[in-house]
Formats: sequence, C-alpha cells, structure tokens
Amino acid sequence: MSLELNEKQRLKKGILLTIAYAFVMSVTGLAAKQVQTTVAVPVLVFWQSIFCVAVLYPQLRDRWQRRPIAIWKIHFLRSVGGFTGFLFYYWALNHIPLVEATLLRYCAPLCVPLVVFIMHKVAVPSARWVPLVIGFIGVACIIQPTPEHLNPWHLIGFLSAIGLAFSMVTTRMLSHQVSGQETMMIYFLISAGLSFCLVLIQGDSLLLPMASWPLVAVVCITLYVGMFLYTKAYTYAPASVVSPVSYAGVVFSGLWGWMVWGHVPDAFAYAGMALIFISILISTRIAKSQSA
Repeated sequence: MSLELNEKQRLKKGILLTIAYAFVMSVTGLAAKQVQTTVAVPVLVFWQSIFCVAVLYPQLRDRWQRRPIAIWKIHFLRSVGGFTGFLFYYWALNHIPLVEATLLRYCAPLCVPLVVFIMHKVAVPSARWVPLVIGFIGVACIIQPTPEHLNPWHLIGFLSAIGLAFSMVTTRMLSHQVSGQETMMIYFLISAGLSFCLVLIQGDSLLLPMASWPLVAVVCITLYVGMFLYTKAYTYAPASVVSPVSYAGVVFSGLWGWMVWGHVPDAFAYAGMALIFISILISTRIAKSQSA
C-alpha cells in the first residue's frame, strides 16, 4: 500500500513539474517574441547560450572525460538539432501568433519516427501511422496550405519541430553514455558558436540595447529553469505522462497571445490543436504498451 502511495506521489510530482515546465517555457516564448523588436534572433540565441554555459560550467568543473569520436558526432548532431529548433522557433515568433509557433514546435514527437528512419533506417511501425496521420492533419489545419492562406512562416515554425525531434532522438542516444549536464553544456557551447557565426554573417552587433536587457534576462533564466524542470519531471514520471501534459504549454501560450496581442485562434487552429493533442496522446499510449 505504501509503495503504491509513493508511486502516486511521484507521478503527481512529475505532472506538477511538467506543468511548471510548460508555464515557464511559455514565458520564454512570450519574452522572446517581445524582445525581437530590438534584438536579432542569432544575437538572442547567442546570449541565452552563453548564460546557460556560465551556469553549467561550475557544475561540470573537474568532471570532464575523454570521449570517442562517435560520441562527439552525436553531440554535434544533437547540438545542431537543438540550435536550429530554437532558431526557427524564434524566427517564426516574429511573423505568426505565439500560440501557433508554440503549437508547431510541440509537433516534435510526431517527427521523431521520421527522424529515426532518416538516422537509423528503421521503418515506422504500422501502429504509429494512425497517430502520425492524425497529427499531420492537425498541422495542416494550422498551416492551411492553400494559395489564399499559406504563410511560409508556418513552415519555418514546423521546421523548429524537426530540429527539436533531432535533438530528442540524439539526446536519448547520449543518455546511456554521458550525463545530462554534459549534453547540455556541449549543446550550449556549439549553439553559442553557431549563433556567433550567424551574427557575423548578418553584420549584427552582440551589444544589447539597455531597454532589452530585462527581456533577454527573462529568456535566459526561464530557458534554463524550464530545461531543469523538464529533466526533473522525467525522474518522477514516464514519457507517456510527461509528453501529453507538457502540451499545456500551448494553452499558456494561447493565453499570453490573447492578453498581450489580442490573438484569438480561428476554428481551424482549434481543430489542429485538438488533433495534434490526440495524436500525441495515442503515440504515448502506444509507446507505453510496447515498453510494458
């Protein structure tokens, strides 16, 4: 009885941590959308990466180990995936409502089977095609790919999901070989380097306007806290619980978009949200039944 109660308490903690993660990351999106009126996207990505490196470095001091080339290749793929995911997400925020950009980013679980196929040539199991089809119909409802409604920035937002899916797959590959802190540290170092290169190419300045400092600080702090909460949530609850509960971030983003910019999703957007949520719910249940 006590064991069952303890398991329920852990599950409850995992759900609460996931909801907290979803809320904190919605604040990240809110601040990122607002600050981009004065700060270029690569500059924002650079400073958030530098901040997280500064926080993580003391935690990893004197704990570095030599790694084979194979591990470094996975580190690089994971970092490029995470970097492009954030880059495309922030770019999309400039041109489409916060809730739609967030929703498209949350499509990452739908892209995971396709990424696995590309990386490992493992075919998508037949059982997974149903949620995939439902999910991509939901994406089509959001994007509305007709000549009258097609907005290329919706496609950019969807590319952020593909980048995030690559980082999810490669993070799992690294999880059995290196610590989560090392994975994050390498990711932010590479992200800082790639964003710095983009800053040079675009001719932007790394100097931040004084007025933008508070918002950039919010982006940096909430990003780190959100990732910490997400990692912590997985120690208490399985992915089959964390994945659908994290979808609460779409709700929070919708509320921010309505309160700050007056954005109200149309019927197609609501239908897309429902279909994507259902597809993620089905996918996580399939994954849970296969691992049982």
